[in-house]
Amino acid sequence: MRRVFAAAVLAGLLVGGAVAAVRALTRESAGGSDSTGAVSARRGSPQATADAFAAGWTSGDTNALYLLLDPASQRAIPYPVFAAAYSQFDTEITETDLQARTVAAKDGSATLAVHLSTAYFGDFEYSTTLILTRGPSNWLVAWDPTAIHPDLANGRSMKSDVQRPTRGAILDRNGVQLAVTRDVRFLGLNRSLVTDRAAVTAKLVAFGFSRDQVDRAFASTAGPKQRVAVGQVSDEKRDEAVGLANSVPGLLLYLESQRVHPLGPAAAHVVGYTREFTAEELAKRRGTGYRPGDRTGAVGLELSQDAVLAGKPGGTLRVVEADSTTTYRTLATTEFVPGRDVRTTLDANTLRAAAGRLANRPGAAVVIDPRSNSILALNSSPSFDPDAFERNDAAALDAITRAPNGPLTNRATSGLYSAGSTFKLVTGAAGLVYGGFTPHDEINCTAVWNGLDPPRHNWEGSQGPLTIAEGLMRSCNTVFYQIGLTLYNKTDGALSKMAKQFGFGAATGVVGLGEEDGQVPDAAWKKAKNGQPWYPGDEVNLAIGQGDLLITPLQLANAYSAFVNNDLRTPVVLAGQPATDRGALPLTPAQHDHLLLGLKLVTGPRGTASAAFAFAGYNDFAGKSGTAEDVGTQQHVLFVAMSPANAPRAICAVVLDDGQSGSIEAGPIARDLVLVAIK
Repeated sequence: MRRVFAAAVLAGLLVGGAVAAVRALTRESAGGSDSTGAVSARRGSPQATADAFAAGWTSGDTNALYLLLDPASQRAIPYPVFAAAYSQFDTEITETDLQARTVAAKDGSATLAVHLSTAYFGDFEYSTTLILTRGPSNWLVAWDPTAIHPDLANGRSMKSDVQRPTRGAILDRNGVQLAVTRDVRFLGLNRSLVTDRAAVTAKLVAFGFSRDQVDRAFASTAGPKQRVAVGQVSDEKRDEAVGLANSVPGLLLYLESQRVHPLGPAAAHVVGYTREFTAEELAKRRGTGYRPGDRTGAVGLELSQDAVLAGKPGGTLRVVEADSTTTYRTLATTEFVPGRDVRTTLDANTLRAAAGRLANRPGAAVVIDPRSNSILALNSSPSFDPDAFERNDAAALDAITRAPNGPLTNRATSGLYSAGSTFKLVTGAAGLVYGGFTPHDEINCTAVWNGLDPPRHNWEGSQGPLTIAEGLMRSCNTVFYQIGLTLYNKTDGALSKMAKQFGFGAATGVVGLGEEDGQVPDAAWKKAKNGQPWYPGDEVNLAIGQGDLLITPLQLANAYSAFVNNDLRTPVVLAGQPATDRGALPLTPAQHDHLLLGLKLVTGPRGTASAAFAFAGYNDFAGKSGTAEDVGTQQHVLFVAMSPANAPRAICAVVLDDGQSGSIEAGPIARDLVLVAIK
């Protein structure tokens, strides 16, 4: 009885506080006008009462609505019950906005048109009837639940069953998690309960957080009673954090669902990260269950596979009978799509090894299994912590964006480089297929080549007569200058054509990753660019991978995979996706074997990479080095390695933005990553 009395007193206070608002709604003099300038309803009329009820409902003012009820309704329905009816309706229908207006009013009744926007079920239009009774000076509402919705008669109520998906995981080829949604433990602040900021700060710093982290939490723009994260708590420090939260007023230990990337920087560029939806994006998804704070893929696989990973919120909105279980009517159903895992061809061990071997040196590494053309690793360096984006860690994000060498750039798929001597494989193939050269022909590797003016030099002086395979072994520039000039004189763009047959000059077509096309220059390209003809010097420069040729590390690895299989295919990063055939290379078996011999000789005792391979005890490799000049005095270095030499199970292309020797600097990295991949 005391609780009923207390509720009645509370209701009286609430209603009393709303008197001024309701009087404002009903204080309409005959012939007066409202704020829009329209002629107002006569005070005390059915129209005025209906308008006041519609306005109070639109503004969510249940106090004002209750004051418009007739005495019998107020005696039958205490204010808390009345307010709860509207609250329960709003909650179950997932209301985001409601607009009510009077469409008809007469003595005894009025009709309201209701436009209802919901978070999960879209928009509704319906009408409801108000029963009106005459009071001493105006009309009042004889209320029952059908005033909210016509289906709410006979004790019925609204019931929604809402499902929100958990974002699926991104997995490597063995099921290792590369991205997953987990409950993460945080220490945070309720600043309204903090009595001694200096003492709290000292304890948090002693726990292991930085002074900047603590200061940022205290400076948060969130309300003083809102929970503000200071930082994550590892499993090892859980007990210590529990003791801290229990003993220090204002400290909180709590769990929060968050996207995490267990490999961190080692998989950041290929896996990516998520971001919050913008206000504009949420507006476009209005009524589909998305809400502020929800996240979507930003870059990498998180972006390209977002529809699979994210799923879709869904649910069913029903009117149920008084027993709360029997369905009277289903008002709306939106399909729920659970988030699904995405399995990739990536290998976590190779990704970690690549990150370790690059060691923050600007460059990239791509590892491909040529048997299936599956990408095992795709790393860009320097990298970044993708979880800084998931945490919205302002300081960490600022450090990333200010860091030198562009850690957010994915050099593996978007970095454009000259191919250098790694392109000599293509030149050798063009010479054999289109230039009339045979595996038995020898070309003089002179110290100075006088085929064009001005003369051109070989990087290590004269090596005597060499076959094309031996030219690859010593990476003799003058051998490939001569092949390039021969192709210029005997063919119409055969070298550029062969480069495109190896996949250069166009995106590789990998599904799931963004990439650059690169550039293969030829006569038509040059004429379109500057109106000039294609000169012999252009062909000769292209023959050693210089000039206007631009490739990506992914294209380079894929080109060597195409050579191994004598067939160009799209690389694959999503498990179960086939490698699409893009055309066979025109090499005969004898021509292919001769070029493969050259790549094996590169890593042998007489090859340019002998120090990193044969003399270091690694004898079952093939590969090619490259050193390419950039603008000014800088040059970048490259190496492509593969093993086992006769039937490779892994190919690795490494490009370092700055270096002196591809075989000495990039070669050991490529070698070690191949060894990790084929274990």
